[in-house]
Amino acid sequence: MVEGGAIDYRRALRYQLDDENWVTTLLCVTVAMIVPLVGGIVALGYQGHVIEALARGGAGAPPPRFDFDQLVDYLLRGLRMFVVSLVVMLVLLPVLWIGSVIMLAVVLGTTHAIGPQSTTGIVVGCGLTGLFVLLYLVVGLAAAVVMTPSIVRAALDRDFGNIFDLAFARDFLARTGRDGWWVHLFIIVLSIGLFIVGLLALIIGVFPAMGFTVLVQGHLYGQLYLLYLRRGGRRVEVATA
Repeated sequence: MVEGGAIDYRRALRYQLDDENWVTTLLCVTVAMIVPLVGGIVALGYQGHVIEALARGGAGAPPPRFDFDQLVDYLLRGLRMFVVSLVVMLVLLPVLWIGSVIMLAVVLGTTHAIGPQSTTGIVVGCGLTGLFVLLYLVVGLAAAVVMTPSIVRAALDRDFGNIFDLAFARDFLARTGRDGWWVHLFIIVLSIGLFIVGLLALIIGVFPAMGFTVLVQGHLYGQLYLLYLRRGGRRVEVATA
């Protein structure tokens, strides 16, 4: 449990089941994610409500139901969270582009030097490609960890100016950084696993799998915030959108 100083992954997976109408919530989040752009922002906004529920009531807080009367609230809260992701992506894109050019140059240069038609050249080329793909995954994982404090802050604080509070972000990462890596690695593994299951379920199952991942991620973010507070972190003023 978070109160004991660790992330409870089982609780994150079971969390929505505490609500007898969890199927309706999952369906609403799933449908929202299918709707281009605005729907995804609404789904983020509901995820923010999950984070807020834990911030107010602790890890044992009941899950909030998806309420259509709060669509505007979801939209505004989700917009703040979306801005965080967008800013990080804008920073990362040039790095990824440059990395791609370097990767291509290294792979082509190495295989050409060895001999592109030789077995050794093919093996080395595949090995280098695999290494660079792994580096890309690590960079993506690191980006997700680094943006977590701002995502949490955006879910709880309606002031746009406070979202990118670097002092808060540094303190958050200093107290929960290692746990954040494990949380995001868990989310990646979960999303891949559920995606495969969804494909096997006549492909249609991919969409509720995505929705469920959003719900689990929201609870894990909330747990990270509680863990941060438990370790002496600075509380964010909880406010509605």
